[in-house]
Amino acid sequence: MNLTASRVSDLRTLCLGDRVEVRRFNDVHYRGHVEATSPRLGVSWIRDDATGNRVMLHAGAYEVFRIRLGLGVGIGHAA
Repeated sequence: MNLTASRVSDLRTLCLGDRVEVRRFNDVHYRGHVEATSPRLGVSWIRDDATGNRVMLHAGAYEVFRIRLGLGVGIGHAA
């Protein structure tokens, strides 16, 4: 099984428990699971796997990718 990543263009489509990778200028800043969403405000919160911190994501500040297990091409990311 491989990990596949699909870019999320609208944070309102994220659901609780979704696994995401958050990038800015193609650098990975956070990876974790969605803990809360506020579609009206256009923000979501994730728990970062590396630090355990809760991070608020704003639609315009980052590129967000939904990560899924499946058959397909593996994802590439900056180390």
